[in-house]
Amino acid sequence: MKKVLPVLIGVVLGALSALAVGALVFQGPAEPGLLNLGSVARGGEMHATTTGSWTALLSNPTVALKSSGGALGSVTVTGANTGVMHFYNATTTNVNARTGNLPTSSIWLASVPASAAAGTYVFDAVFFDGLFVEIVGTPPTSTITFR
Repeated sequence: MKKVLPVLIGVVLGALSALAVGALVFQGPAEPGLLNLGSVARGGEMHATTTGSWTALLSNPTVALKSSGGALGSVTVTGANTGVMHFYNATTTNVNARTGNLPTSSIWLASVPASAAAGTYVFDAVFFDGLFVEIVGTPPTSTITFR
């Protein structure tokens, strides 16, 4: 019995090793576009937009960046200015057009103050209805990331 047990353990470990190697070898190639690259899982990547070229913001200082749920990742300010950026969990500033007529104070996500120093401001704020940005004054040159 003492000689059989080590042999049995060796056979079981060998079979498990063969199964693991077989699973790695025969899993097949990944479909194009479905391979995770880097440290971000598919679907978790951020989108970005810049405010430096938003000349239309001076005539219409409200923009819906996304009309469904997601997350406000960060705002990278590269050039300070006198404007304030407010981010809301909404798709409009019209209270009557919002589901449940929610007041603006209850949907506020974040703000970048006037003359904010250059740098990256990380928010990682979740929103459910949409991502809406309102600019008061002249916007800073910045990059907004969201998913």
